Amino acid sequence: MQVRTVRNWVIDAGGSCTTALLDDGTRWREGSVNPASVGDPAADRALLGLLRAIARRLGGGRSTGWLATAAVDADEPQRELDRLARLAERSGLTGTLVISRDIVPLLLAPPLGGRGVAVVSGTGSGFLASDGIRPPASAGGCEYLGSDEGSAFALGLAGLRAAVRGGDGRGTPTALARALAEHTGSPVPELARRLATEPFPKAAVAALSAVVCRCWLDGDAVAARVVRTALGELVRGVRAVRDAAGLTDGWSAALGGGVFHGCPAFAEALRHRIVTELGADRPPVVVDDPVRAVLAALRAHEHGPPASLAGRWVWQRPLGGGETR
Repeated sequence: MQVRTVRNWVIDAGGSCTTALLDDGTRWREGSVNPASVGDPAADRALLGLLRAIARRLGGGRSTGWLATAAVDADEPQRELDRLARLAERSGLTGTLVISRDIVPLLLAPPLGGRGVAVVSGTGSGFLASDGIRPPASAGGCEYLGSDEGSAFALGLAGLRAAVRGGDGRGTPTALARALAEHTGSPVPELARRLATEPFPKAAVAALSAVVCRCWLDGDAVAARVVRTALGELVRGVRAVRDAAGLTDGWSAALGGGVFHGCPAFAEALRHRIVTELGADRPPVVVDDPVRAVLAALRAHEHGPPASLAGRWVWQRPLGGGETR
């Protein structure tokens, strides 16, 4: 009797984009499926379409999938867990669905393997640390109104405000004004007003971070102050979770998110400070392909998440009669 292999699939769902990966290398890329970024109806449509594409590719076979998303609140996860499980059921997937915050696989996958500090600087920001034994310590992750420090949104918003202030005389003139206008096709005052009318401006504001980083690298003093502030906030976040997790030696960090990928100099500056100021034993690793980190975490924990994370940071739901833990 032939035993059918359980397939694996994963989704990395950040604030601005979503990537899915099947264990055979098939990959999909969509817009955000985070309700805070695009609203509930658009988020549901995008995620359901992606899950249905995975189900069709699997041909009805049972699978284990890991959905890592910035939309899950570890303190009050139930509503989002129910939404995600419901959409997965509607898609036709069967087997087991693993759900976590998007930062969790960075901590569980190599090279950290559950011990160290995971740092996300994408559309939003967040920090998660563990000594590999006790439940992890976290900071941030409260969406862009509560805790976006060091993120693409924070960089973009600070750059936009600095350009407005530089143009109306309240601040220092800056190359950001011209660069933002060229990038968006709108003068900075018009750009700011237009973004304010959008119902979900988070991703559009975050996209401005690339302009801020470019002006920083070109030597603009105002952009440099914005970047220094962002780096300082990231260092502060790493320090907070390092101390809360009791990491005193033998630790490092993994960095994930669009800011690190889009601006290697920004990532290098943070890597240097984590070693020289915070005492990491080795330079942090920049995770170039976060969705592969999700797949690595799934494979490393195929029998279930560590007990220190289960039910608080990682949840499992049955799909079509699958088993849960």
